[in-house]
Amino acid sequence: MAIYTIIGEQVVLCEKKIHELLDKHQINSFDAISYDMRETTIQKAIFDLQTVAFLSPKKAIIIKNPVFLTTKEGKGEQPHDLNVLMDVLEHPKTDNILIIYAPYDKLDDRKKLVKLLKKKSEVFTFETYSEASLKEWAKQKLEKEGVECEPGVLDLLIRLTHAKIDTLLQEIEKIIIYFMDAPSKVLTVEVIHVLVARQLEDNVFLLTDALAKRKIEEAFLIYEDLMTQNEEPLKLLILIANQFRLMSQVIELSQQGYREADIAKTLNVHPYRVKLIHSQSHHFNPKVLKKYLIQLADMDYKIKTGILDKELALELFILNL
Repeated sequence: MAIYTIIGEQVVLCEKKIHELLDKHQINSFDAISYDMRETTIQKAIFDLQTVAFLSPKKAIIIKNPVFLTTKEGKGEQPHDLNVLMDVLEHPKTDNILIIYAPYDKLDDRKKLVKLLKKKSEVFTFETYSEASLKEWAKQKLEKEGVECEPGVLDLLIRLTHAKIDTLLQEIEKIIIYFMDAPSKVLTVEVIHVLVARQLEDNVFLLTDALAKRKIEEAFLIYEDLMTQNEEPLKLLILIANQFRLMSQVIELSQQGYREADIAKTLNVHPYRVKLIHSQSHHFNPKVLKKYLIQLADMDYKIKTGILDKELALELFILNL
């Protein structure tokens, strides 16, 4: 019996590894059955693991979101009997494949089950990389395909992909295809802007950055650009409020002596996002942020009760800063 454990928050890379394992064992998609541990018990998954595949030599059972392997257990958990899983690990009695996919940065190594799992299964870990290591990885991958990078290009690519290796990989594959038959393979800032789509949260960041620096005209132009993209004003209001709220929390924790990495863990947000917000936050003081959050909350109430038009509300907020 083959047992695999996949650990990491890099969704694309983790799912790619799952597909590679299924191909390795020649298991078709209809013979790969997934069980989400937030919705069902480990007992049901293991029972299925021990049954014979229908019209196939073997099947794969994929156990997703096994929160019982982490320190994050809480209320509302399914009644898992973990002895059932431990018994299978110690005494495998089937030719079927077991894949445990844990989309977390790490497991709780103090737990007996985790120790047993790492001993009895083949483990693949996809870590969250630092900005510097991501840049080096991206550079090597592009150079392998003969693509040269102009100065500043990799920094922009990392920023637009929010330093997420799975998103970065998707964009690099797009860049490689773009240069496939090109006589000259030089990646420029202009090409990056053409190929890499700016995410909504990037535009919200630019908008709040302009608001922070009191660049009202620039903020209004960004807002109008978002409106031409048919973004929902109420959604933008919520995103702006969330950005200000996160900024307030980053300032507070920073003043308490927390480092950026510690802030990211405490607030459960990506370290790169904390880095960007931290660089932006010095333009605001907590009292101003609190005032803005109260204004946005009041606007949200007036929009939802029909007192204020949603587009007019955001325009007034920007213009009255």
